[in-house]
Amino acid sequence: MVDWFSNIKTIYGWGRNYYTNANVARFVELNRITEEQYKQITGLTYPAIEQPISVDVGGTGI
Repeated sequence: MVDWFSNIKTIYGWGRNYYTNANVARFVELNRITEEQYKQITGLTYPAIEQPISVDVGGTGI
């Protein structure tokens, strides 16, 4: 039997080149780990996923 929590936690610990927060969230969606385990691995409350921020600084007025 695969110990998903331990495997994901180990690989996440290697750095973002391996698993990002979004990758770990996907394991919650696939029912491989729980939301609480997500928090134990990432330190964040699920589903806190990195998302790009868009800022409108206005047009040039030309």
